[in-house]
Amino acid sequence: MTRSFSDRVLGGVCGGLAASVRLNGWVVRVAFAVGAVLTTGLVAALYVALWWVLPQASPAQRRGGAGSALMAVLLMVGLIGLWVAEQASVLRLAPDGQSIYWPVLALVMGGVFLLRQMRAS
Repeated sequence: MTRSFSDRVLGGVCGGLAASVRLNGWVVRVAFAVGAVLTTGLVAALYVALWWVLPQASPAQRRGGAGSALMAVLLMVGLIGLWVAEQASVLRLAPDGQSIYWPVLALVMGGVFLLRQMRAS
């Protein structure tokens, strides 16, 4: 699974996902847009995470390795779990009830970025 080199509007994530499941890229884009609105930003965060995780396809390369696909799926599951925990108020600090959703999300994204940099070197 890779980000699309040719079917891209912003980062190529939707085009790459559409190519891997054999759909029109605009169907995936509309699904991401509707999902971002319905989940109050979770799907938008998922898009950014996939943008960081998925490698850019070259014009000659059409498929990514199994490692990047596994990392993308694990990241999706983790972000969905984080969002569910936020909705269930599990991520609230006891004294003031303030959510730690965004700091935890930033830590996850930083970890993904670090792993990606380590893999590239």
